[in-house]
Amino acid sequence: MKVVKYLLYVLGAGVGLAVLGAIAVAVLFDPNQLKGEIERFVKQQTGRTLKFEGDLHLAFWPSIGASMGRASLSERASAAQFASLESAQLAVRLLPLLRGETIVDRVRLSGLKVNLVKGRDGKFNFEDLLAAGGERPAERAPARESGHGAQVRFDVSGVQIENTGLSYRDLKSGQTVEISGLQLRTGRIASGVPGKLEFSANLKSDKPVIDAGIELATGYRYDAARRLVALDGLTSKLTLSGPDLPQKKLTIPLNGSVQADLGKQSVHADLAAKLDESNIRAKLGLAGFEPPSYNFDVEIDRLNVDRYFPPAEEGKRGAAPVGAAKKGSAAADTPVDLSALKGLRARGRLRIGELQVQRVKLSKVATDVRIADGRAELGPHSASLYQGALAGALTLDANARRVALNEKLSDVSIGPLMADLMQRDIIAGRGEGALDVNATGSSVNAMKKSLAGNAQIALHDGAIKGFNLGEALRKAETLTGSKSAQSQATDQSQKTDFTEMTASFVIRNGVAHNDDLSAKAPLFRVSGAGDIDIGNSRIEYRAKASVVGTAKGQGGRERSE
Repeated sequence: MKVVKYLLYVLGAGVGLAVLGAIAVAVLFDPNQLKGEIERFVKQQTGRTLKFEGDLHLAFWPSIGASMGRASLSERASAAQFASLESAQLAVRLLPLLRGETIVDRVRLSGLKVNLVKGRDGKFNFEDLLAAGGERPAERAPARESGHGAQVRFDVSGVQIENTGLSYRDLKSGQTVEISGLQLRTGRIASGVPGKLEFSANLKSDKPVIDAGIELATGYRYDAARRLVALDGLTSKLTLSGPDLPQKKLTIPLNGSVQADLGKQSVHADLAAKLDESNIRAKLGLAGFEPPSYNFDVEIDRLNVDRYFPPAEEGKRGAAPVGAAKKGSAAADTPVDLSALKGLRARGRLRIGELQVQRVKLSKVATDVRIADGRAELGPHSASLYQGALAGALTLDANARRVALNEKLSDVSIGPLMADLMQRDIIAGRGEGALDVNATGSSVNAMKKSLAGNAQIALHDGAIKGFNLGEALRKAETLTGSKSAQSQATDQSQKTDFTEMTASFVIRNGVAHNDDLSAKAPLFRVSGAGDIDIGNSRIEYRAKASVVGTAKGQGGRERSE
């Protein structure tokens, strides 16, 4: 027992000496004397200029830590600034380290500014710092585990980041992105200990033009043994503003929960949001981090796309092709880039109760989405459309730069559809249609000229509004002096009824050919044939109309005569 007692004395004396030594170093040692040496070392190793404009402070008891004032780091071989900060502080408690525990006092970082640049050669302005760090992680020897297999307990009192920002420039594309006003404040971060987190930041981009702000608050839990992270009671607010938004500013509240299993590399989120009159519920998932695979199930009660992307006015739609024709079709061409599909894996479902796009109104919209190997399939999709139905599928293939569309319309009320789509009340009746087309190319014009496939249309029990063929014939008879025609009252409805109208098209190289147009009415028959050159915006078509031998319902015996 005396041996143990003496050992304890020795250990106590050692700890006491260590404490006295730490106090002596803290009192007698001034780290600011090393600033010049550190600056010279960084210059030699990286070719960058490090400047300490504030003081350095070291602490050894009861925590080992350091704090620093304002400092900056330049670009390599340049006076341009790469990064700067106002102040930073980090400390680790000493005695828990002896027990295999890492307990960090509150981490503080203020005024950090980082300027990231991607050169024309595709390299970033920080890659030399990574190379200067020594061997890559894959080349390092595996860390040795403790002989007892004990895990180190990690505990942080809190993290506080203030007034931090990041700017990004792509010298090749000209894109700039800026994150400013980043604020982060957390509670205690330790396994099994619940905490609260607050975050806010602003983001601006010029390509595309984005001006967004986010505010977020949530509770969190972390289970080190099971490698689980959960955000509970998440509430956030996303604000979007810009000249292209009809409302100039949009505010989107978002709430829900997020769970991440780091061991299984999976993330699941259950979120709800409100966008103007739209209520959105979404279940989002991520399976695997390398490569990531996404899944989703999104439900929206109503969505008016025209509210955010208004359809062009009729006058403006007509003006564009004139200028384009003067300058040539190439000047008005629009690139089609499907490269974002490559490397993306996603699967899910989208449902919308009521949808309006380009003034067209749909309901009960539902579609499945599958994206993999550079190919996206949106379908089968379905919707209710003007007392009828729509069903089909859309395929986008980034590898072949190909788009394919297969749609079918069933028993649709044509009048309201055309009135909403074209803003003209010109036709009535019921109709069916089918479209099976595909196109390839890297631009809109190229795809229009490569368009191929088939299309059919069939209308029945309808009327062409704004023109009455029977009335036109009566007026013609009036000019010839028919007294019976002069005594009849004109038809104020001004429409010409038809029983059916059908046509089919074969599309090759952007040209839709038709040779079976057929329209039947009590008074007339119409047939036609010709080409619609979609790629060059030209029509060459000939229609033939003839009056039938009988005209019951369109003027009686006189019209027959």
